[in-house]
Amino acid sequence: MSETYFIYEGKSISIQCKTSQKMKEICSQFCSKIKLNINSLMFLYGGEILNLDKAFNEITKENIIKVIVFNNENEICPKCGKILNNKIIDDIMDLNEGVNDTLVGLYSQIENIINDLKNKKEIKYIINQLKNVNVLLNKATIDIKKINGDLNIFKSNYIDKTILKTNNEIKNEIICIYNKNEQEISLLHDYSRIKVLLPEYQKFYLDGKKDINEDNIEIYVNNKKIKFSYKYKSDEIGKIEVKFKFKKLITKINHIFWDCPSLEKIDFSSFNSSNIDNMSCIVYGCSHLESINFSSFDTSKVNNMSCMFYFCNSLKSLNLSSFNTTNVKDMIYMFCGCSSLISLDLSSFDTSKVTNMNYMFNQCASLQSLDLSSFNTINVPKIYSMFNGCKCLKKDNIKINSSETKILEQMKNL
Repeated sequence: MSETYFIYEGKSISIQCKTSQKMKEICSQFCSKIKLNINSLMFLYGGEILNLDKAFNEITKENIIKVIVFNNENEICPKCGKILNNKIIDDIMDLNEGVNDTLVGLYSQIENIINDLKNKKEIKYIINQLKNVNVLLNKATIDIKKINGDLNIFKSNYIDKTILKTNNEIKNEIICIYNKNEQEISLLHDYSRIKVLLPEYQKFYLDGKKDINEDNIEIYVNNKKIKFSYKYKSDEIGKIEVKFKFKKLITKINHIFWDCPSLEKIDFSSFNSSNIDNMSCIVYGCSHLESINFSSFDTSKVNNMSCMFYFCNSLKSLNLSSFNTTNVKDMIYMFCGCSSLISLDLSSFDTSKVTNMNYMFNQCASLQSLDLSSFNTINVPKIYSMFNGCKCLKKDNIKINSSETKILEQMKNL
């Protein structure tokens, strides 16, 4: 017989097992003990997800292994998508055991000194013992500092961003600034106007309405909670701060601020975007939008960025260098009509899966330079009107890979 230790919620639970037994059976025994479904938990060994189909003796030659257990809903880091960084849990455990050994040795040395003093031994013996104590103290101090450092890294990379993400104290909100010059302004796109839409668009709106509704969002105007509404009506005039607090993670953010002309600033830095797969038309027609903060936005699952900034003609600068576009397929009209846009950072863009780039920079009349050296148009059949109306953009100020003949063809009209 062998033994597997499960570390769950700070407690160690031991399960007796056979060396040839499948890990799924061993984990099921553990789940029966704590009365939880095996599918609701995640099992980690060596900092990685444990393969439950493997037998115990395939994982380790040791008699005892330690398995870290987390709730399944907390398995992914929203920033990097990884389970753990650098097997840090195992590192902390190993180091902690080392410190315990050091402290045991330290206690033993102190006992020896006390006995030597009692027995009035020669001073040279006591001095040697003190030297040993000093060495052990220094080692313990260094090890404890390393543990604290590793714990802080683990806490910031995993616990703060993942395990606590469902806690109500953790922010999941979008902060907006509106310039309110009328009695009633649009805060969000009204997803209830489905009747007037063409049938092919209805699915997108219905998907959006599942997440953008009063069951999932609380709205605060100048820190005062208001009744959920797509519009805000009051007599106050001037700049107002609006917070949209989400109660659960959402997958669709397309059309969320469609045609909100009073919207001036958006800050997504406190928004949990780890599940978002559609960002099309999010600020479509926001003609007075001046700035948008995407610095911590996770776009790794996004497949649609079409019409994102369509006719946002007050935007002067956009830094999208943090975007992960490896799964994006559609970028049609992405920056079309951004007539005031001067600076645009797309240096991280991976467009290898994109199939549509038509009208991407159409009517970007103020754009002076572009770095498209990371662009790959292998899956784009043909590009139409990519740079039409880009009056200030010159061929010499566009960086591209020389093999990108489709983009080169579009540059001929500049």
